[in-house]
Amino acid sequence: MIESGLKKYSYLYAELDCVKNINSDASAILLSGEDDEGLKVLSRIVAARLCGISDKQAFDEHADIIVYPRPNDDKKSKTKSGGEKSKRYAISVEDIKEILDSLYLTPFELKNKVYIIENAESMSEICQNKLLKSLEEPPPRVCFILCSSGKLLPTVESRCNKIELPPFDIAVVERELGKFHKAGSAEVKLAAQASRGNLGTAERILADAGFADTYATAKKLLLLSTGSKMFAHAAAVYEKLSRDKVDALLGVVEYLLNDIARYCIGVDTVFDGKDIVEISGGYTAHSAALAAEAVREAKKHNAANCMPQAVMDTLILKIMEVKAQCRK
Repeated sequence: MIESGLKKYSYLYAELDCVKNINSDASAILLSGEDDEGLKVLSRIVAARLCGISDKQAFDEHADIIVYPRPNDDKKSKTKSGGEKSKRYAISVEDIKEILDSLYLTPFELKNKVYIIENAESMSEICQNKLLKSLEEPPPRVCFILCSSGKLLPTVESRCNKIELPPFDIAVVERELGKFHKAGSAEVKLAAQASRGNLGTAERILADAGFADTYATAKKLLLLSTGSKMFAHAAAVYEKLSRDKVDALLGVVEYLLNDIARYCIGVDTVFDGKDIVEISGGYTAHSAALAAEAVREAKKHNAANCMPQAVMDTLILKIMEVKAQCRK
């Protein structure tokens, strides 16, 4: 049975236009989008429709709907609030070998046999190339569903029918969160605003008791990133943060910079407009966009095990640089 915390929202995913007319003859489907948890839910709904069962049955265990990585590979770790979060594991060469070895077994109970490959972007080029022929010409009654929040080899993508998971409207996210959390609370409102329309992101924010503090830290950091004289003050904000905390901080800083760019061109902001006005001083739409791009690079470096403080030092200096250049 699917363990995603988004199972309770499955009716929203089932009603999306992108899955209303699934091609039952498709041999491979690529589900893409930012929300990993949302892609998990969507993949079960698509699999159910390929196999001729109801959307409700999609979340039961079926011998013919096979998910990689295997559930027992998806080990859990604890959040500070006591909840659990899944650690994402890459698809291995052994996983691909196991898939290929079982391809020609006929379905046990359903119309088709479906392989769901989560975190497909984690596959090495070797793994992706091993799958190519099977994606293009699988045995009868076999289909692949690849879930990816990143890029795959062009040769893999070209062999798949593509379905993009769109973000939900922020008002929809807030409304739906209110059904399972304290409706109208500041926490629900902030989670919806920060989610970029992704229910999975919103749920993770609500599970993180420290998100409000991270948001306040991100605002403070952007307020201090005004010039070289303020560098030491900015550095003091993040000097003792762990890699995970830096990753969370970078995510919020990116959201805020995107909102500053929106504000600068007169478009409605996602976060509270007063907050964005407060931190937008010295920015143009162009400098905010450049700064957001620098944040994305910083996230890559942090994920690559570079020293978190060095990553942040480089980022703050870059933000100060682009603001200065765009003012000239």
